Amino acid sequence: MVNYSIVMRNNPMDADAAKKAYASAQYAEVMDINRFAEHIASHGCVYKRADIVAILTMAVDCMREQLLAGQKIQLGDLGDFSISINSIGAESAADYSPAIHVRKLNVNWSAGTRFQNLQEEA
Repeated sequence: MVNYSIVMRNNPMDADAAKKAYASAQYAEVMDINRFAEHIASHGCVYKRADIVAILTMAVDCMREQLLAGQKIQLGDLGDFSISINSIGAESAADYSPAIHVRKLNVNWSAGTRFQNLQEEA
């Protein structure tokens, strides 16, 4: 079961509306990459924890490299990863400069099939 707490919140679209109760997900602890790799290895995997950490670390490095190169990365059941740009407008295309107008690059994750119905399993 997913851990949660109940939080009273305002409606951000209507500041005058009464607060309502919402569920807020809570986690019991943080699982770092080493513990996650150890967990993967405990499922009868032929690789050791150190091998899994190395593969996950390399996957992150390669994903970053490919996202910055303009690639969308599709990882099956894990989902899709892509970049979106938060920027301000310029008066014209000729006036546009990424150094001035781009405020932030965001990594977007679109859940794969195995992550789309978590509520049914929670």
